[in-house]
Amino acid sequence: MQVRSIGKVYTHWFGILSALVIFSYCSQYSPEASNESTLVLQSLLNYSANPSAACKSSMQEAEDCLKTSQDLNGSGEVEISGLFSGGTAKSYESYCSQVLAQEQMSGLNSKVQECIFNCNEAYWSRVGSENDCSGEGSEIISNSGIETLNCVRNCKELYSPEPEL
Repeated sequence: MQVRSIGKVYTHWFGILSALVIFSYCSQYSPEASNESTLVLQSLLNYSANPSAACKSSMQEAEDCLKTSQDLNGSGEVEISGLFSGGTAKSYESYCSQVLAQEQMSGLNSKVQECIFNCNEAYWSRVGSENDCSGEGSEIISNSGIETLNCVRNCKELYSPEPEL
C-alpha cells in the first residue's frame, strides 16, 4: 500500500509541476505581440528595395543642406550632382546611376544599397536639423563619409546574405 501512496504522491507533484510550467509559458505568450513583431520583421526582410529612389532622396536632402552653406549657397541639382560626381553628372538620376554601377555598389544586393543611401540621407537630415549647413559645404561633404561608416557596416550586417570575414 505504501508503493501505491508514493506513486500517487509522485503523480500528484508531477501534475502540479506540469501545470505550473504550462501556466508559466502561457502567461508569457502573447499572440498579438508575437504576430506584430513577426509581421514587422517579415516586412523589413521581404520588401522590395529601391536603391535608386533612396539615392535620389539622399541627394535631395544633401541639396537642402548645401544650399545654405557658405560656399555652395543657392546650388541646385545640376551643381550638386556635378560636385558629387566629379563633374560628370548633370542630375541626381544620372549621378545615382553612376554610383549604382560602380563595382563596390553593384556587388551589393539592392537592400544593402538602399540602406547605404538611407544612411546618407540620415546624415544630411541630421546636419540640416542641427543647422550645421551654414559652414563650408566641402567640409560638410567630407564628414558625411566618416559619420555614416558605422551605419553602412550595419547595413551590410543586416542585409548581406553571408557575413563578411
